[in-house]
Amino acid sequence: MKIYLASPFFNINEILMYEYAIESLRAKGYDVYVPREHTVEDAWQMTNKTWAGYVFDEDVRAINECDVVLVMNHGMYSDSGTAWEAGYAMAAGKRVVQILCGEPNTTYSLMMISSADKIVEYYNVENWEEISAGT
Repeated sequence: MKIYLASPFFNINEILMYEYAIESLRAKGYDVYVPREHTVEDAWQMTNKTWAGYVFDEDVRAINECDVVLVMNHGMYSDSGTAWEAGYAMAAGKRVVQILCGEPNTTYSLMMISSADKIVEYYNVENWEEISAGT
């Protein structure tokens, strides 16, 4: 199964949770595409617009080629890139699984939650095998 793992990675908590998810999924044998690991050759020599175009095209390609998009959802704060990945995946007919990363009383965007085929708790990462088991 090819997984596209969408997540913000702009603070230490997001990064640590993302890295743990990547390690856990790969340890279970999943083929995980991690946008953060993608690099653009000679990126520092490009304009921001040119670089952004390469990143955008690569992410679209990766979503189109995956079986499922896992979205690490940290609550009402939603990184615009992660929200876009979730929306594009849904529109492209991909299976979208929301991973709730907040504390038990965290409020989540109804748009993000409503677009999910399945919702799992981050803190139940050991049981993410359920992602491959339909809705």
